[in-house]
Amino acid sequence: MDARRVARGGSPRRWGESVARWSPLRRLIAGALLIAAVFTVFQAIDYHQNVPSNDTYQYARQTLVFLGRSHDQAVHEATQMFCEDVGSSNARSASLEQGGVTGSTSGLASCMYTYRNGLTPTTPRYLAIFTSRPGYPLLSAAFAGVLGVRAGLWLAAMLCTLAASLLVIVLLRSTGAGVLTALGGQALFLAAPTGYWGSRMLTDGPSLAATMLTLLGAWWLTRGRIGAGSIALVGGLVAGFLVRYSSETMVAAALAVGAGICLWLAPLSRTRGTVWLAGLAAGGAVVSQVATTLLGWPGITESMQDTFTHHFIRPDVAHPLSQLLSLNLKYWSYFPVLEPTSLLVALGLVVVGVALWRRETVFAALVTVTAATGVGTVIAHPVASQADRLMVAVWLLIVLGAPLLLADLGRRRPAPEPEATVLKERQLT
Repeated sequence: MDARRVARGGSPRRWGESVARWSPLRRLIAGALLIAAVFTVFQAIDYHQNVPSNDTYQYARQTLVFLGRSHDQAVHEATQMFCEDVGSSNARSASLEQGGVTGSTSGLASCMYTYRNGLTPTTPRYLAIFTSRPGYPLLSAAFAGVLGVRAGLWLAAMLCTLAASLLVIVLLRSTGAGVLTALGGQALFLAAPTGYWGSRMLTDGPSLAATMLTLLGAWWLTRGRIGAGSIALVGGLVAGFLVRYSSETMVAAALAVGAGICLWLAPLSRTRGTVWLAGLAAGGAVVSQVATTLLGWPGITESMQDTFTHHFIRPDVAHPLSQLLSLNLKYWSYFPVLEPTSLLVALGLVVVGVALWRRETVFAALVTVTAATGVGTVIAHPVASQADRLMVAVWLLIVLGAPLLLADLGRRRPAPEPEATVLKERQLT
């Protein structure tokens, strides 16, 4: 029986040889699914450790409204989800610290009483920030109707994060990367803060997926794939607008700048596709601004007031722009003290950016300007407690650059010269 099983390829060695004979596409699909499955398992194990934030509560409330709940029902059920998770988290912390198991029933009751009218703030200006982001709650509602609101929020974010990781593979493959290099990019995306924040019950996962689709479309356009590139770019911008229009507007403007850099510094990129990219990206940024104004959605001024008034609890500041400048000067001057390890990351980003620029100017320009939107987001919201999440886009430079550079280093290892090899063999004999 064992001999027949080995003869049929049952041994690990024969199985490995069988995999080696697979086509590149088959190996790519199998590897991508395996990496996605491992990430999903780890996130599922950590599922109950993912405690909802106030932002998650807001998206849960919207999801329930999309499912047909009344305003009061949506507020009550979203509050119950929040309080159940907070109570369970506190109970787990207490059991670890005190060496015993404590119940969370009293914590749940206390939380529900404290937030009997929903989580605060409840001012219309604050709620408008979340009601103007319908994409994530709409997607969550597709799952929440069957699995419950918490599972729906988590699954929607997870699927978007996995989709973004697959787009990393497509983008790297379109640059000529090999199967292992592309899979390495996917694994790095999921292991980096992009994977962590993308899998939280927030808009980061859907926003990263939309950004990756937009970036893929931009790269395709510069390669002359006008039709596919335009569809991907516009689709990514529309999805990003519905999920979090502030990030989408910044990505569109950044890619317009990136196209301009390519037309200026890379003569070979002066093609119809790059011109299309410049026009579509700039148009996308303008349309986003016009659309948000017509829809009455909060703009940059309202966002600054939200930051400076502690979510509109305090009176509005008279000069929000000057206060933003002052806060940025304080934040970035203390940045080395607040985030000392981030200086190493910043150095790594510079090294990867320069090396990638020398390898492929157009690709480096598009990836760099997209990654820079993470820094731009923190400049618009210089809040230390949120900086790690807001800056998550900067990791795209590492995710998309490091695998390509490592693959190049592997290929550049000089092979031994035949004469040198023969001479060495003669010396040994």
